[in-house]
Amino acid sequence: MIYYNLIQLIQDNAEDLTRRLCKDLLSREETKSYRRISEDIVAERVFDVYSKLDKWLSKDKHKSGEVRKNYMELGRKRCKEGIPLQEVVMALMLIKRHLWLYVREKHFFDSAYECNQALEMNNKVVLFFDRAIYFTTMGYEEELLKNKK
Repeated sequence: MIYYNLIQLIQDNAEDLTRRLCKDLLSREETKSYRRISEDIVAERVFDVYSKLDKWLSKDKHKSGEVRKNYMELGRKRCKEGIPLQEVVMALMLIKRHLWLYVREKHFFDSAYECNQALEMNNKVVLFFDRAIYFTTMGYEEELLKNKK
């Protein structure tokens, strides 16, 4: 139950999460290359992650390879856009960080039981973003090798 309520909180507030993340992402020195991309496009990309998080966390997506496919393509795209790999990885880490800061800010959990369920979900989110970072890196490096030939 908490899992679905938490997912609903994220989906219902995806625009606010996106706005906060974009403000941080576009003002950091560690992600300065994202300033070359239209702010609307950056926001669209971030919103896509937050608004579809429930689908990405489902076990079927991991088994089907859809996460791999999507994030390898993301890596290839960021390489073509000239965004350094370390900045791409930082952007994914910031998306994850802002998600949990938001949940904590909203005082979503009232009991130890709810906190425990949140920890379980956190583990799923961390696993998802770890995979997203890994596959993004693979796609990025694949694109680099292709361009060197």
